[in-house]
Amino acid sequence: MSLVLLAVGTVLVSIALFNRLPHYVPGRLPAPGAGRAAAAGPLATARRAGTAPRVRLESARLTEQGKALLATLGGSALIVAFFLTLSGL
Repeated sequence: MSLVLLAVGTVLVSIALFNRLPHYVPGRLPAPGAGRAAAAGPLATARRAGTAPRVRLESARLTEQGKALLATLGGSALIVAFFLTLSGL
């Protein structure tokens, strides 16, 4: 239980501090004939590298009240996790 609270608290506090959220950007599918024609060349890896899905950080657009709320909830979860760990649960 304390590990779950630790993870949740860390995520909430980091969102409040950095004002960023991860955003999944799906990759593009390669063209049907591009794999065979470009397989033997130095550009093959460059073309394949652009097709992989990525995770980018985008602005969370939090207000000051939102930052304060996330920091409070995340900090409280971290404190509860700390005391649960001390109590041995």
